[in-house]
Amino acid sequence: MTDTQLPMAGIPTSFPGGRARVALAAVLIAALCSALILFSAGCGIGTTAVTAQGRVEGKVAANGVVVFKGIPYAAPPVDALRFKPPEPPKPWDGTLKAFDFRDAAAQPKGDIASASGVVKSEDCLNLNVWTPGVDGGRRPVMVWIHGGGFTNGAGSEPLYDGARLAKRGDVVVVTLNYRLGAFGFLYLGELGGAEYAQSGNLGLLDQVAALEWVRDNIAAFGGDPGNITVFGESAGSMSTCTLMAIPAAKGLFSRAIAESGALSLIHSTGDAAAVTRQLMQYAGVTDLQGLLSLDTERIVQAESDMIRANPASATVFGPVLDGSVILEPPLHSIAAGSASGVELIIGTNLDEMRLWAAEAPAMAMYPLSVVAPFIPKVQAAVGGSADAIASSYKSRRPGATDGDVTMAVLTDVMFRLPAIRVAEASAKQPKTYMYLFTWSSPAAPKLGSCHAMELPFVFGNLEGTRFEALLGEDPPRKLSDAMQDAWLSFARSGDPGWKPYDLEDRATMVFNVVSAQQDDPFGADRRVWDGIPFD
Repeated sequence: MTDTQLPMAGIPTSFPGGRARVALAAVLIAALCSALILFSAGCGIGTTAVTAQGRVEGKVAANGVVVFKGIPYAAPPVDALRFKPPEPPKPWDGTLKAFDFRDAAAQPKGDIASASGVVKSEDCLNLNVWTPGVDGGRRPVMVWIHGGGFTNGAGSEPLYDGARLAKRGDVVVVTLNYRLGAFGFLYLGELGGAEYAQSGNLGLLDQVAALEWVRDNIAAFGGDPGNITVFGESAGSMSTCTLMAIPAAKGLFSRAIAESGALSLIHSTGDAAAVTRQLMQYAGVTDLQGLLSLDTERIVQAESDMIRANPASATVFGPVLDGSVILEPPLHSIAAGSASGVELIIGTNLDEMRLWAAEAPAMAMYPLSVVAPFIPKVQAAVGGSADAIASSYKSRRPGATDGDVTMAVLTDVMFRLPAIRVAEASAKQPKTYMYLFTWSSPAAPKLGSCHAMELPFVFGNLEGTRFEALLGEDPPRKLSDAMQDAWLSFARSGDPGWKPYDLEDRATMVFNVVSAQQDDPFGADRRVWDGIPFD
């Protein structure tokens, strides 16, 4: 038999030009096999992972990344587990079909999570995984903690779809839900004693439980449990910074990225107990048993009514310095070395507070001396020096209105300076990095570089989310690429591509259409607040 007569999958080869025809046939068969493999993957083959609780099946996304939605990482915190720390998830029989997002945390109506279209309930402790391959790969893992003031949001929001980030960086992306509002941060230590001593930080303990699940299971999804980066925005950024300080999270991640949230809004037990008493009044109960007897909707309604009655409060709910989960002010813990070995990127947006000015325009119209008394944290920082501080800021902003100055000061007090304090506390570590996001959308010039504006650029989701209209017709993909590549490089190696932060140069990456490192941007403004700890 000659080489032109070799049988090949039943295809005759004894025809003119046999050698070339055989080669062509081989190419066609290989292409057919590849197509069949892709088709099979779309049907579920190659999309199954084995976790400690059982088998779980995902689906292939449009860009070829495999996504698993709604995997339980803890037992449902309902009935006897309401207001209690998370417990391990129960195993399941067969294969869990992780095709659809599961419930988001119970929260008031009209919130951010509504955009995801998912049900909201107390049975919310689940996470989502995007991976380039369910294989033996040891890819960096990036675990996202959503924001929303500790009262709203969901890991299933389209804005946080991890497919683009996972594909671009060959990383595994995880998003999660955690208990919010009264279910996650209602301090009941005074009412329930030791049994409820940790109730003011259940949302944080949920995040810890999710990280433990990732550590124990992510290798089955092609991830490296020894290379985990936690990243988050707003309340998710505050959570990220707090996780760096608490013993329960020690060793669960090696890198952190904190976007627009630091450690200046930690609640004392006294303040947290006052919030609890207020919520109980709105709920119409007088003791712990009364709270436990209420249905989910009644607690959510009481929470919603209370928040509406406290519009000036930055966060009604949030982490509590309870002496159990959080042992001391987290900024003090970080400065003392609690995050030793954890590499950090932290930063803010140039005009954070303009997001709130969109809802309360007076904030951007009046002098600092008029606005500050309505925001306790700002008033505490400003003290009796509002006019002098405003004058200092205005001297560096020719043509700025009183409202412009107020917005700059509020942004610094509520966001930029607290973030700088975390960077200063962490700067003893060899890899601490600072950034400032300054891009302003032409579609919404009054918002400037407001709070959350960086999010679609970080995830690469410039279309198809609630931010699409805000970003305008042609948002700069170049900026998104730069932020994604920096975040991804940091997750892989600990180096985002610019100089580490120190107390001498204060190197900062300024992200815009053209991004560049600057030393100590707005340094004169920063020095106005020397001596104020923002802790």
